[in-house]
Amino acid sequence: MVPDTWISFLFAVASIAFTVGCLIYSTIKGGRISDRVGILLLMSLVMAVTGLGFGIHSFRLVEGDNNAKRMTVILSIVALVLLAVLFILR
Repeated sequence: MVPDTWISFLFAVASIAFTVGCLIYSTIKGGRISDRVGILLLMSLVMAVTGLGFGIHSFRLVEGDNNAKRMTVILSIVALVLLAVLFILR
């Protein structure tokens, strides 16, 4: 696979993991959380946008599997949608 695809995949998975981890932590604490969780969610947003950028850029490269490229873009979009839903429901 193309290195951009790997980077996009890692950023998308890390973004989803950070978001779900913050959601679980917030649920356990009953909503009384520190500012660190907000920073982690902001980092998750940056990773999702960066992963989407790398995923879109990987389509320009000829080598590599198109299914993997498509998967990384979809994972990045899922991470962004999850963050948008959490922002709307807060």
